[in-house]
Amino acid sequence: MDSSHNTDKQTWQDILHKASEKPWRYGYLSLMRFFGAQYPLQLPIGDAVRPQQEPFRLGQSPSLIFAPREIASTSLTSEGKFRIQLFGLGLWGANGPLPMHYTEIALSRRDSNRDSTLVDFADLFHHRYLTQFYSAWQSAQSAGGGLDRQDAEEFSFFIASLSGQSLEEFAESPLPSHPRLAAGAHLVREARNPDGMTSTLSHYFGVPFTLEEYVLHWIAVAPEERTRLGIPGPASVIGEGALVGQMVPDRQHKFRLIIGPLNLDNYLHFLPNGRDLPRLIEWVRAFIGYEYEWEIQLQLNPRSAPPAQMSSDQRLGWTTWLGQSMNDLPVAGMTYEPEQYSSIRQL
Repeated sequence: MDSSHNTDKQTWQDILHKASEKPWRYGYLSLMRFFGAQYPLQLPIGDAVRPQQEPFRLGQSPSLIFAPREIASTSLTSEGKFRIQLFGLGLWGANGPLPMHYTEIALSRRDSNRDSTLVDFADLFHHRYLTQFYSAWQSAQSAGGGLDRQDAEEFSFFIASLSGQSLEEFAESPLPSHPRLAAGAHLVREARNPDGMTSTLSHYFGVPFTLEEYVLHWIAVAPEERTRLGIPGPASVIGEGALVGQMVPDRQHKFRLIIGPLNLDNYLHFLPNGRDLPRLIEWVRAFIGYEYEWEIQLQLNPRSAPPAQMSSDQRLGWTTWLGQSMNDLPVAGMTYEPEQYSSIRQL
């Protein structure tokens, strides 16, 4: 038996122990959904041909009282099967289809005579019925069927369709599909706003993000559009298309993402070879595509900035600062354009 199965079994033993101590905190559907998610290699609940293929047993505990809760008891059988007994949804009890004296007979034989044959026989049908009941419920729950088991992924497809996205586009992306789908409310709007981007990035990475708009940058002028003496054309008309130099200033097509203040570990994650940079690039591309130029400015917590020292593993221009800050203002870190480093191997 592999270690992953042992881990799952131990997890379920903990859940059963908690459910036996406080059964009112657990429901049948939620307990079975957790069970199905813990054993993704098993057949979906309700699809097994024989009970031997399922590592659990479901049944109903006969009782003459109205059900105070769904779960009556949980235990582990001698065969290692998880046994879950319910108060309702079966043949016995005040809400069951059988007359009450059948419940009295089953209860008397089990408790007085220590003979659970009748209860066990009814549980053969209870087990099959309850698994089919859960399977019918789960088939109508897109979240339960699509998130718990990867082989029945439907929920992501539904959410992606609402936001006009395709799961096939996410296959080669370093950004997982679920975070991108969670931001569908921001991505579905054609007019993207800075607050939507910064709130999404802050929530995903767990660090502060702010966006500075209208950042000054220089746009290179194509050689054929430059002003040259003796060459007629629109670029030679003073006051209309004439330009001085090879570049022009612009503030309409670039913004800056300010990240921080960060501790040193998070700061390293956003460097050009940091592990979070590919996901950050994918997030920005998802919001604005390739239309705008952008850069990031890293800010470091003053208490986390190590002073430069000889014979250390610090990198000049990357993780070195002269002296220590005497105030609580963030320390300026690296400022660069991530798109220029998108192909660098990440550490």
